[in-house]
Amino acid sequence: MPADHQQPYVDTQTLQGTDTYVYETVATLEYQGGPVTRDQILSVTDLDDAVVREGLRRLTESQVLLETDTDGGPRYELARRDWSVTPDIPNR
Repeated sequence: MPADHQQPYVDTQTLQGTDTYVYETVATLEYQGGPVTRDQILSVTDLDDAVVREGLRRLTESQVLLETDTDGGPRYELARRDWSVTPDIPNR
């Protein structure tokens, strides 16, 4: 992961539609302990898999979300955080 000063600034207020919903879902689920799976996002949003997949693609391509490949599949987290959702998750 790049150092903080190398991360692009993305104004999340420019997100629209389902991208906002997916982004906010990731931010909320991170509160429970870290990066989240697409299945977790699907269970909370009740959106179609194709819609969530496309939203995640757009958000990762625009570097709003980071995608990490794990044995259990990809996991997503906020790429930049100027605040901390919990004391044990550091600001990025």
